[in-house]
Amino acid sequence: MDFRDTVENSMGGFEELVKKIPGYKGYKEKEMRREADTILREQIARTLEGYWTQMNDLKSQMLTGAAISQLDDMGRVSRRLQTLIDKVKAAAQGYAGFFDAVKVKEKELDALYEFDANLLAQVDHLSGAIDAVQAAIDAEDGLPGAVRTLNKQVGELLQTFESRADAVLRAAGMSADDVAENEEF
Repeated sequence: MDFRDTVENSMGGFEELVKKIPGYKGYKEKEMRREADTILREQIARTLEGYWTQMNDLKSQMLTGAAISQLDDMGRVSRRLQTLIDKVKAAAQGYAGFFDAVKVKEKELDALYEFDANLLAQVDHLSGAIDAVQAAIDAEDGLPGAVRTLNKQVGELLQTFESRADAVLRAAGMSADDVAENEEF
């Protein structure tokens, strides 16, 4: 689902009229891009929170039997996932913090949206890893490997999210070194 269309379709009659004011249309389009990305990141966070809840249910199931040996590892995975959720919720919208050193234009906002859309697709892969942990608990076999796989996927998502700013810099034709050298930063 492309949230950019959702935001554009939600414009009221007044906004359609005001869009005709010189200079306002470009400003409004940038704001709509930011709003769409915010909605997308909220969707990512909600999806991750659902997986976090499932993981807590799995931890409860691990309190008995042989599965208890994996409880600490599962707790670490759960904490890493919570860290990712927090980062997604607090991520810059393309006009604050880290991005102050880069003049964020439509191209960069689109790159940010595309990055977040790809992240959502990657987030969906967690479902299979969580299901594998559940299956291992039920079968009482293969739990350490299933937890390691889930931990690896959460780690990859964290690593991917850490490169979010790079997506904007690449779209702007800059590198992290360029930003570090920028005296305004």
